[in-house]
Amino acid sequence: MSYTALYRKYRPLTFDDVIGQGHVTETLINQIKSDRIGHAYLFTGSRGTGKTTCAKIFARAVNCLHPKNGSPCGECEVCKALADPSNLDISEIDAASNNRVDEVREIRERVKYPPVNGKYKVYIIDEVHMLTDSAFNALLKTLEEPPSFVIFILATTEVHKLPATILSRCMRFDFRLVGRDLLAENIKRIYKQEGKAFEEDAVAYIAQAGEGSVRDSLSIADMCLSRSEGKLTLAEVQDVLGAADRGKIRELLQSILACDEKAILLQIDKLTRLGKSVSLIGRDLLSLARDVLCLKAGADSLVIDTTENIERLRQMANEADADALTATIRILSEVDAELRYSVSPKIVLETAALRAAKLVSNDADAMAARIAKLEAKLENLQTTGITVSAPPARNQEERAESGAAKPNDAASVWGRMVTYFRRSGSMNIYALLSSTNEVTKKDGALIITPDSDETFLQFSDPETQAQLKRALEEDGTHLDIKIERRAKGPDMDNEVERIKKLMSGGKVSPNIVK
Repeated sequence: MSYTALYRKYRPLTFDDVIGQGHVTETLINQIKSDRIGHAYLFTGSRGTGKTTCAKIFARAVNCLHPKNGSPCGECEVCKALADPSNLDISEIDAASNNRVDEVREIRERVKYPPVNGKYKVYIIDEVHMLTDSAFNALLKTLEEPPSFVIFILATTEVHKLPATILSRCMRFDFRLVGRDLLAENIKRIYKQEGKAFEEDAVAYIAQAGEGSVRDSLSIADMCLSRSEGKLTLAEVQDVLGAADRGKIRELLQSILACDEKAILLQIDKLTRLGKSVSLIGRDLLSLARDVLCLKAGADSLVIDTTENIERLRQMANEADADALTATIRILSEVDAELRYSVSPKIVLETAALRAAKLVSNDADAMAARIAKLEAKLENLQTTGITVSAPPARNQEERAESGAAKPNDAASVWGRMVTYFRRSGSMNIYALLSSTNEVTKKDGALIITPDSDETFLQFSDPETQAQLKRALEEDGTHLDIKIERRAKGPDMDNEVERIKKLMSGGKVSPNIVK
């Protein structure tokens, strides 16, 4: 006898066997018990969550002579007749391959005839969103006013593709993704019935890989069933799924967090040489970064791994910065789709890993990680004479209450400006101020000499200068601001002239010195 896949062999036969969809099954059970059966139902949700299974159970239950708790008894004459694949009272139609108007017209002709065995004829149309516009139009009138003995159950994963005219005529049920714990319990029950020994971590990993789909999780469990004659281990499950070695992925993540560009490129190359899918490497790296962040936050129960590996990840979590981890996760999430369809996925992954390492993306979390590092550097500048003051007073009365006069040297003023923008100002200007710049004080002016032409242009922006001046005023420091260039060049000179005109309306501004 040919082998039967687990998801088919253990397909639920009653509503009590359906997992994770209590909000749907309870309503259907109550309708059967109270004999308040509708004429059109819409089951929508992700793949493998039980839409077609519930449709089949409901189709048998409405015809059963002696339903048990709203489910078919499986023992009466009608249940036995409907169990025969040749029965005509329950028709399952795949709209993906029968989506033309002719097929729908055939259904319209068939609904005229009463059921043979039961009380209702039930039409289950799977993937109904695949019907053509003309097919939907042909179905519309029949769906609205079918014969009293006909029930339509439409199932789809893409409900947004259905016309509003169809949606308005159906009783809608949304199937949810199933929780990891429920999937794991389901796999354990089946493995025990199959006589397969397993490690708890192995089953938990399968459940997580199922991503909320009962069918997907059972398909993975089916692949793992024959992996070994003995107990199924976590390492064997990871091998079946093609996951990269956790140790090598951990080393790659450590290199990213350490900003070791050379190691990043070499480790990605080593992983791809082992024949691992680049997309899978990216997802494993993303999953590992998420696990480290969970451990950093104290959510240990969310991490599935061996005890030894979890301890290694915990050590990494203690040393890692939470903002850097969040930035890494977001950068890797953004490129997941690109990795699937790119003609050069390895280059995409390398670029994403280097971006995460340098934290140079425009991601807010990446900026927060950079700011955290800069704050740590500022705290260490105390020994060089720069004073990081308390938040500047907001008015003259507060300044009077603060007592002693504030230091007015260039380093102290600069330190207070950095603190001001860190706590209450623009993060972009804060990052700009925290870059390497030469700051001096001369003739009642704070003179800023940026270390590059790029930062010179940023400091020269009128809005930036206005915010710097406002910060000095709120600090109670009466100094002008002047921006001086460190180096000159013909191209840069033209840009400086353009900025001068923008700032002064055509007149040369004294605050920008070539």
